[in-house]
Amino acid sequence: MTSAEPIAVPANVAVAVREEWPDAGNDWAEQVLEELHDVCGRHRARPIRVLPARYGFVVAADASGQALIIRASPDPAGPNQAMVASTLADLGIAPRLHEVRVTRAGTWTVMDQVLPGTALTDLELAAPPVDALAAVIRPMIVCDVPIPDVPRLSTWLRKRLHADHLSDTAASLGPVSPEARREALRILDSLTSNPADTGICHGDTSWGNVLQARGGRLYLIDPRGMLGDVAYDAAVLALKAARLAPPTDVAKHLTDRAGLDLDRVYAWLIVARAARV
Repeated sequence: MTSAEPIAVPANVAVAVREEWPDAGNDWAEQVLEELHDVCGRHRARPIRVLPARYGFVVAADASGQALIIRASPDPAGPNQAMVASTLADLGIAPRLHEVRVTRAGTWTVMDQVLPGTALTDLELAAPPVDALAAVIRPMIVCDVPIPDVPRLSTWLRKRLHADHLSDTAASLGPVSPEARREALRILDSLTSNPADTGICHGDTSWGNVLQARGGRLYLIDPRGMLGDVAYDAAVLALKAARLAPPTDVAKHLTDRAGLDLDRVYAWLIVARAARV
């Protein structure tokens, strides 16, 4: 198996995996390299380079001129994440999946690579691309697929709102008072009484998970693997646009174009901010 660059698990990823999931073991990095050989063999792919990641092993590969992303995640929620990614791909708003397989190293996914695949966080934008963002929201609103038994996004948010200290907060949001979190919990209880809380959603529409393809079309990657309300996804997209425009303004424009309930998106905006996502 040859490549343009040496293929190895980055040291920071190996350390992060051991700290986050001790059961993965110290030999996780060695396991994924062994299994990568098998994955590449099945797809007749040649690994090109290792891409930046926090908790997974992500490799760009070439399969006879077809650009692929091969990813191994030790996250126990990996199968749920792959299920949501597959559904979003079927909706045309996420890269097409070629394989999902669970092994000793975790969950492997093989998918099309978005090209050029620049994350919204890395684009020099003068204004939020509201029309393109609405285009990835709309298909989830009308999605009607069998819902498997996977965790609820609201449960995850509730835990964050109860927590006094979090290690993965959005630094740009600043501290959140206990009073603000209590108010957000009240709003969350109201929001989750609606059946919309049990639909297909991405769950982590931070701008780093939104990639631009040629022509300006956007694709979603790395879903959280939970069921929830697509209005929450719209709220997070608006929240992450704060450097370009007030999130409430972005939420309004996005809601108008996507066909969502504005009051509901505003409510999720309060919850997302208090949960420090």
